[in-house]
Amino acid sequence: MGGDGLVPGSARLHLVDGLPLLRPDEQVFEAMIKGWRNQQLARNLSSGYVDDRERTVRAFTRHADAMPWQWTPQHVDEWSADLRAVHGCVRSTLRNYQGSVRQFCDFLTNPAYGWVDECLRHFGTHPV
Repeated sequence: MGGDGLVPGSARLHLVDGLPLLRPDEQVFEAMIKGWRNQQLARNLSSGYVDDRERTVRAFTRHADAMPWQWTPQHVDEWSADLRAVHGCVRSTLRNYQGSVRQFCDFLTNPAYGWVDECLRHFGTHPV
């Protein structure tokens, strides 16, 4: 926790209360990514490793054509099948990619960071 009582990566660090968002889906997603990045760096992970994880989550988001609060297990299954069958990813690479998405979801659903409440407030649903 920081000196202000906020957890690195929390929603309150990245979204200003009381201000309307112009493009809420894009702005909330970018704030989530930034928060996750800060949380990982606070855990002393290397910036290169954090960059790789971020690229993976962004690639999954593009493939799913959905934001994290809209993701379903089917999105992950289709993406995983595509990576293996079409792109020829080996199992270890695929597990690494899946692990990055899982860690991002763990971050988003952790109550300490406040993303569930933010998503409910903006979109009426939240990451699960």
